[in-house]
Amino acid sequence: MANSDIDFSGNDLQYSACVEFCSVTGLLIEEGDIGLAQFYLEDSGWNVNIAIQKYRQAQSDAHLIEEPDSVPDPAAKRPKTSDASSAPHPAGAPSASVGTPFAGAPSASAGAPSAAGRKPASTKSTSASKSSSGTPSQQKFRLITWNIDGLDSMEHTLQERTMAVCDAVKLYVPDVVYLQEVIPLSCGLISSSLPDYKLIVGGQQDYFTAVLLKKTTVQHLSDDIEPFPGTVMQRKIQTVQVKCAGADLTLMCSHLESTKDFATERVKQLKIAFEHMKTAAVHNAVIFGGDLNLRDPEVVKAGGLPSGVSDIWQLSGAPPDAKFTWDTSQNDNLRLPFKVKCRFDRLYLRQAYGSGPKVVPERFSLIGKKRLPGCRRFPSDHWGIVCDFKVEEETK
Repeated sequence: MANSDIDFSGNDLQYSACVEFCSVTGLLIEEGDIGLAQFYLEDSGWNVNIAIQKYRQAQSDAHLIEEPDSVPDPAAKRPKTSDASSAPHPAGAPSASVGTPFAGAPSASAGAPSAAGRKPASTKSTSASKSSSGTPSQQKFRLITWNIDGLDSMEHTLQERTMAVCDAVKLYVPDVVYLQEVIPLSCGLISSSLPDYKLIVGGQQDYFTAVLLKKTTVQHLSDDIEPFPGTVMQRKIQTVQVKCAGADLTLMCSHLESTKDFATERVKQLKIAFEHMKTAAVHNAVIFGGDLNLRDPEVVKAGGLPSGVSDIWQLSGAPPDAKFTWDTSQNDNLRLPFKVKCRFDRLYLRQAYGSGPKVVPERFSLIGKKRLPGCRRFPSDHWGIVCDFKVEEETK
């Protein structure tokens, strides 16, 4: 237990099951794989044999897709802060949807991050449950948000780190993925590695956000990009309208201005995003998030959470092991001389107004905590967030 962030609350049987799972499958507890063990065991009712079968099936699927052997020269990477010499997209301009060149099956590789409390890739993340008259009918979907650090100065690690992010997507099979700090080079890797997803990019040069939609579970309706008027870092809101799990959703992915020196601009951007949440279509649930670089006092300066808007981490019970997404005490990718923990990456929810379906977060945890075997670094300097939702609608 000393090497795991997971709290089993004194349940020795569950911990023993995780140890047995790791022993049989060859996973390493000391490298954080106990979270992946719990991931499969929890979905299998803590039946070790069933969990192992599901894990091995996911591993078998990994061999059905080819990975690129090389990545183009990353020398074209742009700095994070720009003088905006390249013209941004105009407000409301449509973003580019990137097609995928070949079909393949989801996979889970040795470089995939670990996590606790998630349903395994061998089960569909969007599903409907049986309902009887007068009881809620439920469907489910999963969302990941992750700053994948395409601007890391150690450019030779880009391919391995980006492929680890893709492996995590294949493993957790989310319906929606928000990505930040995507660059053209990583964009190509993502597109070719995840043919089951539609990739909608929020830019074409330097760095930008991107949204992935699972083709079999999410209906893409429209999308647009709105640059923040005061940004000096090319920051925008990328909005995608979809239908998923029986609900109309407005998906808002963003990367707010970075560093404490730009706190004033960041607060302005947060206000704009909150206003977009409030004024979104009344029949839509709205999920806004990404690498927001927020400190709690800045939310207060922005006027606090608007009425009807909730912090999804708090809605999920504020799990302490899923609080800090930028933690230099554990993540040494940036090799900083100081240790700090910040909740930079966040998700916010606004329900549809009236009697429409309600989106309810069920589980909230962090991924990307496993050091990669080649470069011996983590997939990003940020941990990723994976969140499961259920969609409830009263039937008559």
